[in-house]
Amino acid sequence: MKCIVGLGNTGAEYSATKHNIGFAVVKNLAKENGIKLGEKSHFSVLGRGVIAGVDIVLVQPQTYMNLSGKAVGELFRHEMKDISELVVICDDINIELGRIRLKKQGSSGGHRGLESIIRILGRDDFARLRVGIATDVHKGDITNYVLSPFKRKEKRNVRHVLELASDSITFMIKNDIDDAMTRYNKKKIGTS
Repeated sequence: MKCIVGLGNTGAEYSATKHNIGFAVVKNLAKENGIKLGEKSHFSVLGRGVIAGVDIVLVQPQTYMNLSGKAVGELFRHEMKDISELVVICDDINIELGRIRLKKQGSSGGHRGLESIIRILGRDDFARLRVGIATDVHKGDITNYVLSPFKRKEKRNVRHVLELASDSITFMIKNDIDDAMTRYNKKKIGTS
């Protein structure tokens, strides 16, 4: 069973922020595949179903971003047999909006949610999908930037990148991460 974990912060005040794009990708995958998000377990909201013929658990941790490892640690102990079943989706301020980056493993890159997961699991060899949220030159406090909503003129690109991210996850499930990396890491919305 694959666990697809989208990172974000709980609460209405965070729902439309850039930092919650991981939640948005999970919500989009749920909608596309007729999976109901609602089960509450492992400090998360879960949805169980099938994507590309594979049993899937879609996950939105409810621990707030900086404590995401608490939820993922529980999932790992109770839902997964192997680290290869975990895929984490998060925002990335160093990638422009419209691009995504799949990776098999790696450091947190300064992302607090990934840092928490790596610390709790004691390893970094899990797949992750980084979704670009950089829209322009952001000066000053990065926290304010990631906790702000996208501007109206950016909403169309947000919708498209959610589709691109969802497609990449579905393709990865059908094929493998190497093929998905080759196909999607160079892609930008509006390109084929």
